[in-house]
Amino acid sequence: MAKTETFQRADRTGSGASGRMSVEAGSRRRAAFRVLAVVFGLAPFVIVEVALRVLDVARPTAYVDPFVGFSDVHPLFELDQNAGVWRTAPSRRLHFCVQEFAAEKPADTLRVFCLGGSTVYGRPFMAQTAFPRWLELELAGTDLSHRYEVINCGGISYASYRLVPILQEVLHYDPDLIVVATGHNEFLEDRTYGEIKRRSAMRRWLEERLYSLRIVTVARRLAHAAALNSGGPTQPILPDEVEARLDDQSGYASYHWDPEWRRRVIAHYRESLTGMTRLCAAAGVPLLFVNLGSNLRDCPPFKSELNPQIRPERENRWQALFDEAAEVEPKDPRRAIELYRQAKQIDDHFALLEYRIAGCLDRLGRYAEARDYYVLAKEKDVCPLRMLEPMHEALFEVAAETGTPVVDARRLLAELSADELPGYDWYVDHVHPNVSGHQRIAQAIARTLRGIGWMSGGQWSDAERQAAYRLHLESLGPSYWADGRKRITWVESWSRRNRSAGDLTPRNARAYANRARRWMELGQTEPAWQDCREAIQRDPAMRQAIVDHVRELEREGRPHLAEQLLQRLRQETERAESAERGGADRLSD
Repeated sequence: MAKTETFQRADRTGSGASGRMSVEAGSRRRAAFRVLAVVFGLAPFVIVEVALRVLDVARPTAYVDPFVGFSDVHPLFELDQNAGVWRTAPSRRLHFCVQEFAAEKPADTLRVFCLGGSTVYGRPFMAQTAFPRWLELELAGTDLSHRYEVINCGGISYASYRLVPILQEVLHYDPDLIVVATGHNEFLEDRTYGEIKRRSAMRRWLEERLYSLRIVTVARRLAHAAALNSGGPTQPILPDEVEARLDDQSGYASYHWDPEWRRRVIAHYRESLTGMTRLCAAAGVPLLFVNLGSNLRDCPPFKSELNPQIRPERENRWQALFDEAAEVEPKDPRRAIELYRQAKQIDDHFALLEYRIAGCLDRLGRYAEARDYYVLAKEKDVCPLRMLEPMHEALFEVAAETGTPVVDARRLLAELSADELPGYDWYVDHVHPNVSGHQRIAQAIARTLRGIGWMSGGQWSDAERQAAYRLHLESLGPSYWADGRKRITWVESWSRRNRSAGDLTPRNARAYANRARRWMELGQTEPAWQDCREAIQRDPAMRQAIVDHVRELEREGRPHLAEQLLQRLRQETERAESAERGGADRLSD
């Protein structure tokens, strides 16, 4: 009996083991079936992807902007078959300078395309003194083993999203490097947005991988075309060329405080930068970003507004405090700060209030605090013609995520500025660097390229560089600087600078010295000298600052202009010393 029970238990045990094995085998078969089903389901897509790659169709460089489309995109360059060169198309010369380069790149040539807005273009001057030109001189002068071509693709008023089609085009011209410097023009065009994509880091990572697939590129292009043809596109369609709001008389008045629109513009900016990194990565072309800076010290905000929700009685109190502060500010900046801050407690939207506080702190020598308020004035500007802080952050974030090197021109020029507060000493207007600033940016780019191993060669000595700069500037002629002065006048009219004339008037010795540097840059020695004298009379210590400005003009490659100003400074010093000696002699008598 016991033996029979033992056999029965063994039989049941064996049956259980056999059952489990059968279940496990069934599970494996079902898993294998699912895997095969997925493989067979994906097979058509894999086949299509392989076919597209073999046929070289639908490269991922066919990037589609998820925020805006364009009614048409005309090529920036046209082929002159007789001359064998690509040349800037006549239809694009209103916004771009004339450039040309060989249709067939010589074997010993390294070709660089610089993309951006009017800073890359070289405003208020032209491409001959913009950083791409100085970069070409720098590279050619320090690396004799190659011939360098640096092509200026800076478009006046061009924002980052308008540069994407330009990048798509120039990637077909056998580039060895792309340099992108953009960020100041993002708010110029009137455009609306659908719902913004608030994407997580994981989602961005997945999209980066998907966008590298050609079948996804085909799908995006088809969806884009369908949206355009349906009569109800999901994105605004912009004209083929820029239509800046400030070009219209009513454009300035159309700017109002709109935090949501700002957020969307910044998101679009980030998307454009990310798209550029994808395009360059797909083409196997190195990309370098330039983080642009702006004038903080000598540039009041372009437009200020109070909170539209403020109650009338509070607005009246705010205005009374603001007016009282403005009245006492010239003689008592400390009291003015108190009054401005009282006004700020009522409403802190008004950008000019922040600029006024910054100016008072600046005159009191509290430079670190002043910088914070200068930045706030820029951030609260209702008409933002200068790059905003979240945009600087977005650029560095995209660069870190994609391994793109960055030249921080903003920090570079700030560190060269007096008290690290950039003004007219390095900018000729709100955002455009002076010629010395462009030269410094080019030198920084060259250092970065050496650091990442993109180029070989040594470095110029200061004497070699200055000689090359001088020869280049002398070739431009005097009319070059006169034309730049005219463009400055146009830009100031375009941006309605007459509305802030009072805040543009220098209020201390440093401001006069900075404005003198601006006059020097524009080749206007008489106004420069008048401001130099005023600066020295207000603060004799400004004499050294002016000498430094003149020496920078000399390093820039304009020694004759520098010598004229130094000679007048010597004469003024001798005259002052003679007057002091005469006064001392009369006292002794």
